[in-house]
Amino acid sequence: MNWDGYEPYLPPYARPHAELTRGQARESYERLMEAAPERVEQLRKLLLCNGIELGDDDVAVQELNDWFRAGVESNPDNPERLRNLWYAVVNDVAMFLGGLVVSRNPNLHWALFTGGKRDVAFHKHVVMGFSKVANPKYNLDIDRIVATYAYQIIEGQDVDPEFFRRIMDMAAADA
Repeated sequence: MNWDGYEPYLPPYARPHAELTRGQARESYERLMEAAPERVEQLRKLLLCNGIELGDDDVAVQELNDWFRAGVESNPDNPERLRNLWYAVVNDVAMFLGGLVVSRNPNLHWALFTGGKRDVAFHKHVVMGFSKVANPKYNLDIDRIVATYAYQIIEGQDVDPEFFRRIMDMAAADA
């Protein structure tokens, strides 16, 4: 993996989202949304250094998925965790895929989820606005979804080789 020039995103608070106050969560969300174009640009540069061009069509999404599956690494000191830089890449991939979901489905939007402290998405950036589901709090916590996929890969689980494209399809079906 060529990391030449890659600059990871550093969130304003180094605590789990659920532990943040509402004001801290709002600040963290707004800062990430402001940084979204730069995060996608960092992902684009990282991919180019590794021979992949980031694009918004299904073929490019599949190429991103293939690159991600082939490259994601566990932490050598703690093989059950991701290598530290990969947490930043997971975030950048999630920002890209979430932005793509929103651009493809006009009724969807990014939001700070405040719908309940027991929800795993509490105080996180999620995609919302789904109209074909009964639950008005239904959301796509794409960062968690991409991270779970990364963990499945490093654990050697049998994963869907077209997972990122399936995210796009599932979101469109529920939009």
